[in-house]
Amino acid sequence: MSLPTAISTLSLLVSVFAVLAVGAVYARLRALEQTALKARRALFADEVRGVPERLRPREGERHTLLLQLNSDCSTCHDAWRTVTAYAAAAPPGDTRFVGLFATAAAADAFPESPAVERVVDPDQWAAMSEGYTPCVFRVDATGQVTDRRFVYRDTNLAALLAQFAPVVSMPDPETSGSSRAL
Repeated sequence: MSLPTAISTLSLLVSVFAVLAVGAVYARLRALEQTALKARRALFADEVRGVPERLRPREGERHTLLLQLNSDCSTCHDAWRTVTAYAAAAPPGDTRFVGLFATAAAADAFPESPAVERVVDPDQWAAMSEGYTPCVFRVDATGQVTDRRFVYRDTNLAALLAQFAPVVSMPDPETSGSSRAL
């Protein structure tokens, strides 16, 4: 094989690889565009859509608000305080509030609350994790994740929770942040 033929072949292979890479990036951007343009749809096709029985709403409840937490982040502790205050004000029997933890040590870093259950399930935590905590999931009675929202430092978590599970009156938590809700 001559040098010009080898260079041409190598250039062709690099071009084919570049076209495939651009096609993959384009497909992922289309999925992102579909999610961003549909306000009620916050899940990508490759995300967890179902949860096991132990995290689903119980008999008579409409949905579960599942809060995925990590003990190492301060935003998670702020979110826990807001969710426990919100859950205490919520009418009983409509919404189940659950904190999901990867380890027992992580769960122990958060104070117990009669209104929010603490569940340690490393496999489910890993399956739902996208590398960022805290995250709020709404799970319907069939166990399907119907919405997912990341909680940032400036997220008004009380307003976000009110979208998922309205309550009659909610005390103003000191950690609610700005009025920007995801």
